[in-house]
Amino acid sequence: MSSAARDLETCQKMCEELRQQISQIRHQTGKKVLADLSSDVEVAEYEPKQRNLCTGHFGKIYALHWGPESDAIVTASQDGKLIIWSSHTGNKQLAITLNSAWVMTCAFSPSYEFIASGGLDNTVSIFKTSNPNSQQGPNGGRFRTKEIHRELEKHDGYLSCARFIDDGEIISASGDGTCILWDVETRSAKNIFMDHTGDVMSIDLNKQNKSLFVSGSVDATGKVWDMRSSDRCIANFPGHISDINTVKWFTDSQSIVTGSDDGTVRLFDMRSYRQLNEYADTENRSLHSQDPAGVTSVDVS
Repeated sequence: MSSAARDLETCQKMCEELRQQISQIRHQTGKKVLADLSSDVEVAEYEPKQRNLCTGHFGKIYALHWGPESDAIVTASQDGKLIIWSSHTGNKQLAITLNSAWVMTCAFSPSYEFIASGGLDNTVSIFKTSNPNSQQGPNGGRFRTKEIHRELEKHDGYLSCARFIDDGEIISASGDGTCILWDVETRSAKNIFMDHTGDVMSIDLNKQNKSLFVSGSVDATGKVWDMRSSDRCIANFPGHISDINTVKWFTDSQSIVTGSDDGTVRLFDMRSYRQLNEYADTENRSLHSQDPAGVTSVDVS
């Protein structure tokens, strides 16, 4: 037996011993995992109510992003338009015509000064939507212009998601399996994160620690990254048996929520580096088969 094989066998034995020790400690202290504690919890039924109806797109709406102050929404549609809406009234604030109708993501910058979009053109397009020298926007809104500000090109696959860190930095995810941190002003890539082995479908920024972000991929893993360190992830969360379509940081900024084509939503914890719970509706079936319907979006209040 080679030394590498012996080392591997030793590591496997150590891991199994640690698992047994953790199980014994948990049994001795009476601590339970989240799934056990919540097994008999009654969940009140929730009936969502429509607040406003925003009408104006003529094609499939592929992406939506709330503004930082929750008073504006931007939507991206395959009619080739970005539309900014007032969330309080449902009125249009601004409409932007895109060079490519095959858009897959959109995002506000923290100051509302910029909007980013991208899709099958493999490009992060950034629009400047406010200009002090321009007249007041429609319906008294803050959005006055729709000029293209920057186009960031380096991805070799479609752009699935983009999120602003601040007005000068943005991070994008792509079908080429990478995430890129961009310097908007210089149009240059500051770092490329490439631990995924499949298309990256979603990213989300940590609200408490601006250096952390999470990504989800068709390789069925969620990964946490630190922009200050190398291009390798700092935490890897396997568990899903199919593509991860969407990821979101939990409100405590210590856990992540993932949604997958396997029909489940899972909660993973950074502190214990493990899955805390799995959520699935056995009646949630695909319209075309008996397979579970995939989860395409998750959010937390």
